[in-house]
Amino acid sequence: MGRHVSPQRMRSLRGVTVLALVGIVVLTGVLAFAGHSIWVRVREPAPTRRTTAAVRAATLALSVTGPRCRVFVGVPGGDILVNRTLVRGQTLWFADARLNVVLSDAGAVDVHVNGVRRPPGEQGRRIAFTAVRG
Repeated sequence: MGRHVSPQRMRSLRGVTVLALVGIVVLTGVLAFAGHSIWVRVREPAPTRRTTAAVRAATLALSVTGPRCRVFVGVPGGDILVNRTLVRGQTLWFADARLNVVLSDAGAVDVHVNGVRRPPGEQGRRIAFTAVRG
């Protein structure tokens, strides 16, 4: 024999079921948001002490602060280390003893030579210099 469930009890069971489903959906959304936030932070390079130490230890450190800049870095004698366009946020370090550097937009790049920041160049102007470890 089947059990009889009153209409009031049936409405109460439906309400509890709907409430449980809404809770599951909200919890899933919160967990997805938290997971996404963590993933974005892990992928995003953050300035750290290690980065600062790398800048101090490098002969040359370049960080693009403008929209983009064509960067050429070579070693005397012909070896080309970099010859490409970098975009905002990209950073390069070099530890070679002597480097020839050409930047298409001197105002778009933060330049450190032997850990010392070079004065910013004029926006939109090409600049060429030699960085020597010392």
